Amino acid sequence: MTASKLPPRHSAKELVNHRLRRFFYSALAAVLFVTSFGAMAWHDLQSSVNQIDPNQFLIGNRSNRPVTDYDGRAVNILVMGTDSRQGANNIDGGAATESSARSDTTMIMHISADRKRIQVVSIPRDTMVDIPECKSADGTITDSMYAQFNTAFANGAGSGDLSARALAAGAACAISTVEKLTDIHIDDYMVVDFAGLKNMVDALGGVGVYVSEDIDDPEYTQLKLDKGCHHLDGSAAVMYARVRHGVSDGSDLHRIERQQNLMGAMMRTAMRKNLLTSAPDLYAFAKAALGTLTTSPHVGQLNTLAGLAMSVRTIGFAGIEFITAPNEADPDDPNRVVLREKDAKALWKSLKDDKPAPTNTVSSTANGTPAPAATAPETEDPAQETEPSSEETTQAPAPKASSPAPAPKASATPTTDPALQCK
Repeated sequence: MTASKLPPRHSAKELVNHRLRRFFYSALAAVLFVTSFGAMAWHDLQSSVNQIDPNQFLIGNRSNRPVTDYDGRAVNILVMGTDSRQGANNIDGGAATESSARSDTTMIMHISADRKRIQVVSIPRDTMVDIPECKSADGTITDSMYAQFNTAFANGAGSGDLSARALAAGAACAISTVEKLTDIHIDDYMVVDFAGLKNMVDALGGVGVYVSEDIDDPEYTQLKLDKGCHHLDGSAAVMYARVRHGVSDGSDLHRIERQQNLMGAMMRTAMRKNLLTSAPDLYAFAKAALGTLTTSPHVGQLNTLAGLAMSVRTIGFAGIEFITAPNEADPDDPNRVVLREKDAKALWKSLKDDKPAPTNTVSSTANGTPAPAATAPETEDPAQETEPSSEETTQAPAPKASSPAPAPKASATPTTDPALQCK
């Protein structure tokens, strides 16, 4: 009988080494996969941002403050929402009536040098201002003029062009107009469209919004909401941000209040979800937020955005203030407004000097609480009740879309402020 061979005494050691090598290679493969995926994800996000330098469209002398780094100084970013209805933005069926890019919302976002405050100042689109000469995307130079503020973006964007280049030219003209109006240097710009807002809200899983009065707009946005808490998906959020018919006095000033309310709700929802703890959720939101942006080159870099986000991460919601540029009815046209000169100058000076804004200009904060000055009893001024602008009233109503089902009521928890009840 032949004796069986005994295994070499060193085979057990080799088996252990083999297992260690297999574990090492598996771990290395996992690291390489994660790293490669992260690099691909980063490249995917970065390549989705349209970055166009506005300086190619700017005319005349401008304060020379090149953007190289945000560290240690105050930052002013002009944020604009365009009401383009082409392609994915054709939410209400109005594409057939539109031939050029227009700005529906304009805000100066001021981030203090000490990163303790963010002030978001909305400039009403119907404000009468001096608009300087502007160069459009096709090289045409428009004359300087006295017109409503949103004409500036339209002058730069030109007619018949809805490209990212046209948006950048529109932003450049808006920058020139804002700097002339406020004497505040604008460091960078961002333009976001309907599709971008819709995608961001959907990536958050919807937002809980407190609607302060009944809304019923069957002709333009088809939005119908009762007063109270509502959980809005992306499409409903866009309609809420846009609606001006069938609610309050139909003016742009009340629409700004709703836009600020929605922004605060989005901030609270993002914080509550704690996106940084979930890579898939963070990526989905970042993709939604960046995929439809047109920006200046510096702020359009992900490392710039990430660094800025990290620098302001400790600012509480009470430190994020929403402001509407002080205004009053235009004595020459009740459908327009002009800036209330003394209060506006004080506001612009505070931003330029990087100081807190005058308390009487702050309407609310991102925690959903009205500012003390905004809670004082209001006296009705008939001159402030404006009819819809001719720009909108002459536009044919959008084709009737099937009316969306009423947004479901959001859950509520008792608080002293109804805006904070909505989850």
